[in-house]
Amino acid sequence: MHEEARAAAAKWVSDNWDAAPISATRLYGEIAERVKGVEWAMVSSHGRRVRDVLEITDHAHELGGGRGAGVGYGLPSSVGAALAYRDTGRLCISVVGDGDFLMTSNALWTAAHSGIPLLVVVFNNRSYYNDEEHQERIARWRDRPVENKGIGIQITDPAPDFATLARAFDIAGFGPVSDPDALGAVLDEAIAVVRSGKPAVVDVLMQPR
Repeated sequence: MHEEARAAAAKWVSDNWDAAPISATRLYGEIAERVKGVEWAMVSSHGRRVRDVLEITDHAHELGGGRGAGVGYGLPSSVGAALAYRDTGRLCISVVGDGDFLMTSNALWTAAHSGIPLLVVVFNNRSYYNDEEHQERIARWRDRPVENKGIGIQITDPAPDFATLARAFDIAGFGPVSDPDALGAVLDEAIAVVRSGKPAVVDVLMQPR
C-alpha cells in the first residue's frame, strides 16, 4: 500500500509539474529543493497533498494550517510560530490561501515591527475556493445554475496585489508569479531576505487545488 501511494504521488507530481497557473506539486517541489540540508519549519501549509511532495521527517516540518476551516488563522499563527523559532536558525515557511491571507493581513505589521524572519507564500487561486466547490455541489443538488458558484466567492475584479500589500508594511513583496519556471528564482530571492532576519511575501498564481 505504501509503494502504491508513493507511485501515485510521483505520477501526480510529474503530470502537474509544468501546469500554469502553477500547481501545488510545483510549489511544494520548489520549496523541497530549497530546504534540502537545512533546518526548516513549515509553520502553515495549504492544500491537501503537501506530504506527497515534501519529505516530512521532523515535528516542525508540518505544523498544520486552518484545519478547522478557521479562515484567517494561517498568517497570524505563522507569525507566532516563526517568532518562537526566531533564534533557532530554522527557515520558517508559511503557505496560506489568498482568502485566508486577506482576512488577517494586518499580522504582517507584527512581523515587520518585531523583525520576524518568515517566508509567506500566498497560494493565490483568486477565490475562497473551498466554498466555491461547496456551492457547485449544492447548485447541482438543488438544480440551480452552476455558473453562479463564484458570486461573492471569487477574488477578482479587482484581483488584489499581495506583493504591494506586503510592501505597504515595509516587507519585501514578490510577484504575482505566474510562470512555473520563474518560481524557483523568486523563492531564492525571498529566502535571502528571510535569512537576513526579515519577513518576505511571495504571491503565486495557483491552480484551484
